[in-house]
Amino acid sequence: MNIGEICTIQTVTCTRDETVQGAALLMRKHHVGDLIVIDGADGQAVPVGIVTDRDIVVSVIALGLDPAG
Repeated sequence: MNIGEICTIQTVTCTRDETVQGAALLMRKHHVGDLIVIDGADGQAVPVGIVTDRDIVVSVIALGLDPAG
């Protein structure tokens, strides 16, 4: 079996300037635990990273930072 047989084809994306709260709301809306972060330079949606629900908890919530800012 290869990864192509089990991977999620429908992905959810956000841009680098999305707020953490906005990203969390996207995850909730689409019932996913991660988002592909894209850069829309030159009209192209180029993946530049991934953000996970764990990233949000460890890097924002656990430190008491404001996810809306």
